[in-house]
Amino acid sequence: MGGAHLAMIIVGAIATLAGAAVSAYGAIQQGEAAAATGKYNARVAQQQADAARQAAAANAETKRRELDRVLGTQRARYGASGVIGSEGSPLLVMMQSEEEAALDVARVRYGGTAQAYGLEAEARLSRFQGKQARRQGYLQAAGSILTGVSSAAGIYAKRPTTAPTTPTSGVGAM
Repeated sequence: MGGAHLAMIIVGAIATLAGAAVSAYGAIQQGEAAAATGKYNARVAQQQADAARQAAAANAETKRRELDRVLGTQRARYGASGVIGSEGSPLLVMMQSEEEAALDVARVRYGGTAQAYGLEAEARLSRFQGKQARRQGYLQAAGSILTGVSSAAGIYAKRPTTAPTTPTSGVGAM
């Protein structure tokens, strides 16, 4: 029974090591998958940031044209009513309107820039989380391997050892 018992111990130690290797592989794969997800999410967020910038530029241009039409209508009304738009109160009103128009356009651009900045921050966070997940996967893999080796060594250490046979002195020895 000694040989069979030793074989079972060795098989148990090998199975423990194999289980640790499979667990380590799984941890690495999980970390790599999370890293790939983080990378993909970062790419999507960056694309959204670029789209937000482009949309803000287009919206600002649209707003600028709209306000130019309003200011043109305002000038035309002044002219049609016989008011001189280049002096006095009409001039002040026109200047005020143009300042407000410029502010409206700047607000549209700022909104797009702020949105893009938020999305870029999200992209950076996704990349960071992906890298951390990859690192965690490798650490879990190392932990699985070390635990498996430790368990296998413990199993192997419990194997039966045979005491060395040495001739005894005294009775029967010549």
